[in-house]
Amino acid sequence: MSIADYVESLYRQHTEELVNCAAFQALAEGKGTRADYDAFIRGVYRTHQNSPQFLAFIYALCPPQAQERVAHNLLEEMGLEEEEGESHPELLLALIQGAGLQEESTALAQSAQETLRESVCQPLLFGSLREVGLSVMTEVFSFEHMLAHTSSRIADFLATHRGLSEETLIWFRHHSEVDIEHAEEALLTIQDYVDYYEFDEAEARDVIDLAMRENVYIKRYLSTEALADARAMH
Repeated sequence: MSIADYVESLYRQHTEELVNCAAFQALAEGKGTRADYDAFIRGVYRTHQNSPQFLAFIYALCPPQAQERVAHNLLEEMGLEEEEGESHPELLLALIQGAGLQEESTALAQSAQETLRESVCQPLLFGSLREVGLSVMTEVFSFEHMLAHTSSRIADFLATHRGLSEETLIWFRHHSEVDIEHAEEALLTIQDYVDYYEFDEAEARDVIDLAMRENVYIKRYLSTEALADARAMH
């Protein structure tokens, strides 16, 4: 099994855990409270508000053969791929505003920045940027793979059970349209990275396994109780 195939198998496993966990199922079936839906929306916002910065980091380290793919993704995140395009952070702000959480937008943006600051300041688990880059790439790209397979479903239940308009849900609809291609390109980029920086298979798997040691989707989007349930399954 190639590293790309191995990573994809982990992404699929974690996505299945997300959609099958009780907290996600409750949202999908309309059994969540208003507070549950709003907590989910906040989690999405905090997770992805700084996505251009993480992609910029990946671009700085990616091998030459992957630069065009990552640059395209980064420019799209920043809303620069087409005239009058909206950046993904702007679309996320529209989600917050459309959900009636605009009074929290400043606090949520600050929380997202604090998450980024903490990730930069925490001690490194690896001895070089070579391993850090693979770890970051594995986690960041995992969300593109997951969203490619779930964002339409998420948008549908937010529309049906939380009453959000299509204008509010553009960020989710956009990911359902473009992330199939991005998810495929991400796996190619990971394989290119592993080959370019001459990881052996065992070494690459160790870094990837550490990056995916817990379900980051449940951790970022749902409650601590849901994450504890996911941990108990392993």
